[in-house]
Amino acid sequence: MSNNYNNTALPDFDGFTPSQMERIVNCPFEKDCPIKFNQLDKDMLINKSPIFNIIIEFLLILKKRKIKLTQKGNLPLKTINNIYAKKYLTDEWIENGITKIRTETDWVVIHNVRIVLTLAGFIRKQYNHLLLTKKCELLLNNDNSSEIFYTFLKAFTLKFNWAYNDFYDDEQLGQIGFLYSLFLINKYGNDKRDLKYFTNQYFATFPMFVENNYDSNISMKESAFHTRFIMRFSIWFGFVEEEIIKSEKLLDDKIMIKKTKLLSQILQVK
Repeated sequence: MSNNYNNTALPDFDGFTPSQMERIVNCPFEKDCPIKFNQLDKDMLINKSPIFNIIIEFLLILKKRKIKLTQKGNLPLKTINNIYAKKYLTDEWIENGITKIRTETDWVVIHNVRIVLTLAGFIRKQYNHLLLTKKCELLLNNDNSSEIFYTFLKAFTLKFNWAYNDFYDDEQLGQIGFLYSLFLINKYGNDKRDLKYFTNQYFATFPMFVENNYDSNISMKESAFHTRFIMRFSIWFGFVEEEIIKSEKLLDDKIMIKKTKLLSQILQVK
């Protein structure tokens, strides 16, 4: 009986079976996962990925010379400002002059990039200096952009805790099932859709995040999904475009989501 259920296509899984969903959630990079990542080639739009461009800028600096960290172990301000000046990913508060980059953690993107590059085995720390690993040197020398991109993506999604950047409850919300969420946007995001369209689908598939919660808390769940999955993953990687339609009431602003060509190129459903 359970075997029949595990192999039954379910509407809340957008037609995937429970067995397939288990692979999508727990083994997103394995060969038997129903949703696969295509191998990148030179014709693909990898240079449209903002975070990938930052990664390459960072690694090329390290290829020329090791980076001496500050006494507190942070990246030097000059290095951060040089990368930020490329404007691959900007910070609204920094752009508006509300805050300034005084240390590494003031620009969450570069702080996260440094952490994940370490988790990916691309950089290492030695005597308060950052250096490239032999593995990373080889990939750079061979101009292996695809391997750099996917190794970083795998570390970002499987080894790095997205909740590290915020104070929302439910640490796994947004990160668990990230590949399924990308699939939904790739399938239904040809035209701009309200973010609620995707959060409704997400919470239908993963009801544990909203069960036993009052309606007043649902907006916080949606906000966590938007911050973690949309803003600090999908937009950073160049998988999603976002447009905010302003309203007189801040809470009534509409967030419209649309997939990018890069996402269309990368995902494949077998």
